[in-house]
Amino acid sequence: MANSEYEFSKIHTFEKPNDESALRLMNACATSMLEKFPDIVFAYGVSDEYSFVFREETEFYQRRESKILSLCVSYFTSMYVMKWKDFFPNKELKEPPYFDGRVVCYPNLKTIRDYLAWRQVDCHINNQYNTCFWLLVKSGKTEKEAQQALKGTFSKDKNELLLQQFQINYDDELAMFRKGSCVYRDKVETKVKTDRSGNPIKRTRLVITVANVDIIGPEFWEKHQYILREEKCRYEYVKKFDINHRIPPCNWTVVSINANQFEQFSLTHSFDKPNDETALRLMNASASLMLELFPDIVFGYGFSNEYSFVFQEKTELYQRQESLILSSCTSCFTSFYMMKWKDFFPNKDLVEPPHFEAELLCYPKQKIGTLSKDKNELLFQQFQLNYNNEPAMFRKGSCTYRQKVEEYVEVEGSENITRERWDVIVEHVDLGMEFWRKRPYILSR
Repeated sequence: MANSEYEFSKIHTFEKPNDESALRLMNACATSMLEKFPDIVFAYGVSDEYSFVFREETEFYQRRESKILSLCVSYFTSMYVMKWKDFFPNKELKEPPYFDGRVVCYPNLKTIRDYLAWRQVDCHINNQYNTCFWLLVKSGKTEKEAQQALKGTFSKDKNELLLQQFQINYDDELAMFRKGSCVYRDKVETKVKTDRSGNPIKRTRLVITVANVDIIGPEFWEKHQYILREEKCRYEYVKKFDINHRIPPCNWTVVSINANQFEQFSLTHSFDKPNDETALRLMNASASLMLELFPDIVFGYGFSNEYSFVFQEKTELYQRQESLILSSCTSCFTSFYMMKWKDFFPNKDLVEPPHFEAELLCYPKQKIGTLSKDKNELLFQQFQLNYNNEPAMFRKGSCTYRQKVEEYVEVEGSENITRERWDVIVEHVDLGMEFWRKRPYILSR
C-alpha cells in the first residue's frame, strides 16, 4: 500500500496485529484479479501487499511493463474500494487507499518459488514479532518498552513469551496470520450428470481458491505442478524498464492516465454521448485531488477518459523511480474516481469497477501541444451546429493547476511574515502561448 499502511489502519481502527476483515478484503481483491486476468496463475498476499505471478509465456499487453503495472494496480485499487462495504458494512472508508507496485522478471521456476518462499518466511517473522509486540502493548507496556523487551530475541524466545505471559500457543493462531494467503486455480472434481446406472459422472474443472498453506517446502508445488509450468518461452524480459529505473534528472515528467475499456464502462453506466458533463466533472475532481495530494504535480490536462499530469522538472518523488511514480499515480486516481462517484452520480450505482492504464513520458524541455483541427464546417452544414457554442469543457478539455488566491501578513514574534494561499482550480481555456505567458509560475515553481 503506497499511503502509509500504519496511518490507513489507524484511521480505520484496524485490529492489531492482524485485522481479519482487512485481510479477507485483500484476498477478495486478489480473487477478482485472477477472475479478470486469466494470465495470472498464482498470487500470494500478506498484510498490505500482494504478489501476482503471470504465466511465463504471457502476451498480456505485449509484455509492456507500463500497461501491466498500471492496469493491475488500478484494478486492485478499484476492487478494494468497491468491496470495502462487503467486509466493513458499519465502517466508512474515510480516506482513499492507493497502492504502489513494480514488475520483476524471474528467469526460471526455482527463482520464482524462492521468491514466494521468501515472502512467506517474511510473513512468519513479521507476524510472530507483531503478535508479541501488540500483546505487550495491550498488557500495559509502552511501544518503546515492548520494542526493548523483544530486542535480540529469537523465534523460540517469542514462542515462550507468548506461552508463559499470555497462555497462547503461536501454532494455534489463524493460519492466515502465520502463513499469509495463496490464491490460485485448484483442480476440483464436480458431478455433472449420472449415467444410466445411476453412477455419477464427474469432470475436473479449475476453481479459484484461497488457501493458507505452506509454500516453502516442495509438497504444495508437487501436488500443484500445473500452476507454475515452465515453457520453452522466447521471452526473457518485460519491455521497457526495470525495477530500479529512475527518470533522467532535469526532465519534465508526464504521467498520462486513460480509462481502460471505457466504451463498455460508459455504456454500462449510461453516459451521454458524445460528452457526459457529469462524468467529465468527476474526472476533473479526481485530478484536483491529485494536485492536492502530490505537490510535485504542477499541471493537469484532461478530456474524455484521459488525464495527463505534469511534474515539476526537478521532482524527487519516490526518488524518481518510474515504477513507483506510475503505479502510485494510477492507483490514487482510481481511488479518487471511485470515492467521488456518489458526489457526481448520487442516483447511479457504480456497477462495474473502473480501471485505468498509464504511461510515463519524459521531455527534455517545455513543449506546448495543440489541439486537433475542428470540423466546424461539417457540423454547421449537416447539423446546423455552431461548434464554438458548445461548452468550452467539451471543446478545449480541462486544465487543472494552482492559482494564488490570497496574500496576507502574519506576525511571528517581532517579524511580519508574508504568506500566500494557493488553490487548485479547473479552467477550460486555450493552451496557446498567451496562457503560459500569463502564468509563468506553473512550469517554473
